[in-house]
Amino acid sequence: MLDREANSGYVGFIQDTKSIANIGKVFPVVFFIVATLISLTSMTRMVEEQRVQIGTLKALGYTKVQIALKYIIYAVLATLIGGIIGMLLGFRILPEIIYNMYAMMYSMKDVVLEFNTGIAITGLGLALICTVGATITACYKELNLQPASLMRPKSPKAGKTLKKP
Repeated sequence: MLDREANSGYVGFIQDTKSIANIGKVFPVVFFIVATLISLTSMTRMVEEQRVQIGTLKALGYTKVQIALKYIIYAVLATLIGGIIGMLLGFRILPEIIYNMYAMMYSMKDVVLEFNTGIAITGLGLALICTVGATITACYKELNLQPASLMRPKSPKAGKTLKKP
């Protein structure tokens, strides 16, 4: 007579469950780090490409907060839209794919997928903090410059040569 621990199918199922649980703990952290870096890069690039517009707005008398708000609103809208779409996919499609993969190997009951409001709000809140933080960081450097220097093209880094047209 064998107990559960001696059954290779049971042991394999438990190991698979633990590996999925570990991935579920690490994936969100990696996702937020990557998303923050992408947001920082994207927003920095957008702000640098719009130096002339920022300089013009500053010369016209707009405050730093008013100018930064344009980019912050953009970041908030992008995060909310992406977050909602991501939650719909993450709470519905991804678990179903994982379930179907394991259903091929193991005999299991049908899965009941539920929308977890607490996790959704926490995740969306963290995404907003990361994205808006990256946006504020990207705007801070440019908004501290004088309007005249913002309206000129950015000078090349020391040691770099200008490309000839």
